[in-house]
Amino acid sequence: MPILDTSKVAEVLERIRLLESMHVKVGVISSAGGQMLMIANVHEFGCDIPVTDKMRGFFIYNFGVALRADTKVIKIPERSFIRSSFDSKGDQVGDQGERLLDQVVNGDLPVKAFYDLLGQTSVNAIRNFLIQNVTSPANVALTIANKGGKSNPLVDTGRLVGSIDYEIVGG
Repeated sequence: MPILDTSKVAEVLERIRLLESMHVKVGVISSAGGQMLMIANVHEFGCDIPVTDKMRGFFIYNFGVALRADTKVIKIPERSFIRSSFDSKGDQVGDQGERLLDQVVNGDLPVKAFYDLLGQTSVNAIRNFLIQNVTSPANVALTIANKGGKSNPLVDTGRLVGSIDYEIVGG
């Protein structure tokens, strides 16, 4: 009587090989465009903008505000939403990833679906963190007025939140 191999080791190894050939990028990725990448970078890390004569004229003309003579830089404070969301929500995303990984190894979930679900879970974690948790440093009064009274520092039109996405690489 022949011995029948029912271990499915070869299938499991193929799924692991496919898993290793792919990864997911999450955040404000290149498809968001250069302007959104710059905006995300400025908010994630902060930025000092040197004040020029042209900028002084811009503030007077557009906002009716004269910058003080001793103002040399405008400081955009760090309002990390990607790194901070990872610090805050990384364990939850990791737990979800482990549950999904078990399904992949068992053959119950295709590898691409694993990365789609993990990517979307990560995107949702970052978006929710940005909206609910990034509340300081607060906007200055001029910024709040220009945002129609909205005071959430990173939420105005929704463009930044909407630019958070994922991309599966490889495969």
